[in-house]
Amino acid sequence: MSVAAAATLPRRHAALEQAGVFAVYGVAGALQFSIAVAQILLTVAICCWIALVILDHETIDIPSFAWPLGAYVAITLVATAFSPDPRTSLMASKQMVLFLLVPLVYRFATGERAGTMVTVIVSCAAASAAVGLIQYGILHYDNLGQRPQGTLGHYMTYSGLLMLVIGTALARVLFGTRDRLWSALVMPALVVVVPLTFARSAEVGVCAGVALLLLLKDRRLLALLPVLAALFFVLAPARVTDRSRMMASNTTSRLRSIAPSLGAALFTRP
Repeated sequence: MSVAAAATLPRRHAALEQAGVFAVYGVAGALQFSIAVAQILLTVAICCWIALVILDHETIDIPSFAWPLGAYVAITLVATAFSPDPRTSLMASKQMVLFLLVPLVYRFATGERAGTMVTVIVSCAAASAAVGLIQYGILHYDNLGQRPQGTLGHYMTYSGLLMLVIGTALARVLFGTRDRLWSALVMPALVVVVPLTFARSAEVGVCAGVALLLLLKDRRLLALLPVLAALFFVLAPARVTDRSRMMASNTTSRLRSIAPSLGAALFTRP
């Protein structure tokens, strides 16, 4: 629903609409600083959505790509019901509530609001990245025993969220039509912080996401990847590049160790 359409709603309904919109924005932004705050705002957004459905008799629109998620939830609940300890299994399945983010965003953050939400995500990530840079450069979170973690308490959560925002920001730069400059300005800070966390899985995720987006835009842009890799090994701190070299070396060793058995499996007739 657009802002103009929301303004034509009854006063109480319009207030619920705006509260739902701001709550969804808040979830996207607060998630990069406090998961607890994001969960509280998610609850507020869900309540606003349910209230609007009841008061305005809205139909619940769910995008087609969300139906497989619904099937997954249904199968999980069936499995939970037949588990040896259904109560414990149900508690372990509570995270599936997060799938409600799909219809919530589809309800409150489409159209012009989608662009605003991306700006919120990128801006909050910029602040989060600044925290990580301060931790690494000033507070000496610069080793495997103490890594930059932002305000989230764990470097894996921190680097994983930054990885997702890098993909979002780059997608706006490559495919967006507005607000591209801000995303481009923020990108270097986001990209720098991820390897400083020494989280190799996040580094691989960033590389894969960037490569895919460049390929979708123009496959000739893939020529930038070797240049970016070279800049990384020239400019990054020695501890960071050493860890990346160790990852490449370990991967190569594992491939060599499984190559004979893999070849035998492929080319030996039963």
